[in-house]
Amino acid sequence: MTDMINIKILNAGAWARGSERVQVSLPLELEDFIPEVEDFYRRKHNGRKLQWYHHMANGTIAFSNRAGKFDLEVTTFQMAVLFAWNQRADDRLSLENLRLATELQDAELRRTLWSLVAIPKLKKQLILYSPEVKSSKDFDDNTQFWVNQDFCVIKNGKPQKRGRVNLIGRLQLSTEKSKEEDNNQIIQLRIYRTQEAIVKIMKMRKKITNGQLQTELVEILKNMFLPSKKLIKEQIEWLIEHKYMKRDSENINVFTYIA
Repeated sequence: MTDMINIKILNAGAWARGSERVQVSLPLELEDFIPEVEDFYRRKHNGRKLQWYHHMANGTIAFSNRAGKFDLEVTTFQMAVLFAWNQRADDRLSLENLRLATELQDAELRRTLWSLVAIPKLKKQLILYSPEVKSSKDFDDNTQFWVNQDFCVIKNGKPQKRGRVNLIGRLQLSTEKSKEEDNNQIIQLRIYRTQEAIVKIMKMRKKITNGQLQTELVEILKNMFLPSKKLIKEQIEWLIEHKYMKRDSENINVFTYIA
């Protein structure tokens, strides 16, 4: 695995209301890095707390076998499963072994394993297993899994010694949600983007009328979505309540930025 880690921190409004953190045992390289990030964040933002949503994360693993070296774009769950072989590349591991190694819930583990053993676009699968089954539901605790040491990327009928494979497309980057929860996530992202844009305008203008603010806000957001007047009003009120900005004492239609 590469040593470069890029972390983006969003406020709570960017996540779906129904998002739940999913238990997973991270590779040590990531697990050891988390306290450093939390310590850095506490020093920068007093009183705020980080929440980790590992099921929404992804990364790139530098994978080597006797066929060559390949960059695998994977979800955190896929990474956790693959790292179970990190110190035992030639071992066969049972479903029960992998459950203990990853701490993933049974349904998530089965879904993740299926994404590694049945990749339609690959002629050679990354992980092999026995006995053969029709779906992940048919795995049992004694099903054996092992790394395919002959795994490679094939282009124009020829095996390649180098290549990049995106495995993320086989999985959602979040736990399964209903359509209503999906819609809630979109709403929350719009709220977050609107708040972010208002603060950006206020920092730049320092003082601005309501009409000017709405015009500039629409200009910033129009390539993503057009915010409704109700959304704008609600987020202005939220930012006032949380002391990012305030109304002018002499004119309620003028806003002032609070540094």
